[in-house]
Amino acid sequence: MLPPLDPEAVLRLKEVLYRFLEELQTTKAALYLLGDRGALELVESYGFGRREAILAEVPPDHPLYHWVRRHRTAPAVLADPASEPALAEVLRLSGSTTLLTVPLISGDNLIGFVDARDRAGRKSYGPEELKRAKAIGEQLLSVLGELGLVAAPPPPAPTPTEVKPQPSKAFKFPQAVEKLAGLCGALAQAEGVGAVAVTVVEGATVRSHLFTTTPLEGTERESIARHQREVAAQAGLTLPEASRWSFTERPSQGREARREEIRTVVLSRDGLTVLVSLLTPAGSSPHALLSAISGVWELSQREQALRRAVRNMARVLLEPGDLSFPHLRQHSQAVSELAQKMAQELGLSEDEEELVTLAGYLHDVGMRELDYQRIYRLEKPPEMERRLYQRHPVVGARILEETAYPGLAEAVRHHHERWDGSGYPQRLSGPAIPLASRIVHLAEVYDVLTSPASYKRPVSREQAVQIIEREAGKQFDPNLVPVLIKVVGA
Repeated sequence: MLPPLDPEAVLRLKEVLYRFLEELQTTKAALYLLGDRGALELVESYGFGRREAILAEVPPDHPLYHWVRRHRTAPAVLADPASEPALAEVLRLSGSTTLLTVPLISGDNLIGFVDARDRAGRKSYGPEELKRAKAIGEQLLSVLGELGLVAAPPPPAPTPTEVKPQPSKAFKFPQAVEKLAGLCGALAQAEGVGAVAVTVVEGATVRSHLFTTTPLEGTERESIARHQREVAAQAGLTLPEASRWSFTERPSQGREARREEIRTVVLSRDGLTVLVSLLTPAGSSPHALLSAISGVWELSQREQALRRAVRNMARVLLEPGDLSFPHLRQHSQAVSELAQKMAQELGLSEDEEELVTLAGYLHDVGMRELDYQRIYRLEKPPEMERRLYQRHPVVGARILEETAYPGLAEAVRHHHERWDGSGYPQRLSGPAIPLASRIVHLAEVYDVLTSPASYKRPVSREQAVQIIEREAGKQFDPNLVPVLIKVVGA
């Protein structure tokens, strides 16, 4: 059970929770946090009347728990209860028609969520509303950390005399900043560059990563923070006080010891702000280097936009024209998200991760050309239907061959192969099966086992893991099973 909260803590949580009412016009909202028994327990709520049922806790085998787990990367909306029969009854008992869930993630762990219902005037949720919901969730996490209910956010930087360089393993950049950080680390070794500061601003969290030829004095850190705050203000951005920043320092292999001037460029994207400062000798002109930094950032943003466009086209491939396959879409999305997390855990390259993500989403695209409505959700299909179903990897590969996306058709063609060679369509075994196919196969089976929308009766996360562990080395790549277990938090 969660410990009782004092009145001041309750008030602070309510103040943040009320933002859903004020900014999103939701009529109901409830905050749940993970308790010591593994269930998500109700902490605070508003808008639920006496006759409107509200769950005191959401156990791991509850449909709402599965929904939140499947949508743990971002706020998710259920506007058509009929598409999720297991959740329809939950909404009906509380007199609701629309569900918005906002996951609360601390580190890599799901520690709670917000359950919000029914916008006033039956309005729908668009990208802007989901962006606001995510921002409110981030504020909740910050308050929960301050109250000691979850792991606290990074502490304020100590006084200048107490700040010590941290080992390189302390560096962990957001994915959108990784390429930029790599360039900045290289620039710190360039002639005439004494240090480079990469400051990442995410909400109220500010982390400044310093690449230096020699350790910086406390006054130099203060100067960097002051300069970056001034430049940000000129760009219309307000940064927290420098006392709330965290600093991490990594030695570079540069030779320049003079750091007399600071030049800064501000880079922004989707709520993420990055400031890069070059510390150089007096009278130097690092404009070319700053332009290179801006160019890398712009190129990175174009790559991200291209990836989004490709994923949008994947959605069109899955449901062309006016066709709508809600169960297929939900399953594909869940498999894609889980496969991507596994790819990240494996440390695959960006291109490999994108291939796995797309293959996860499109692994069943061949079903659209078959008798989808009749055979997709059959738990025990007759022999003819079973043979028809087993054609979908090959059909899907033929569809995707025309896209010419490297490796995608093969990844889909072999996602039903088994490690021991008893799968289909070509009975490949072991490493001969493409890695992307092995990852997608494992992610798909896990979702089929645990999803309330599956054609099978769902089991708990722990039961699903036990089933999968028994098949390691037979159905599944034994090296990937531990990766899945780590990703799903079992």
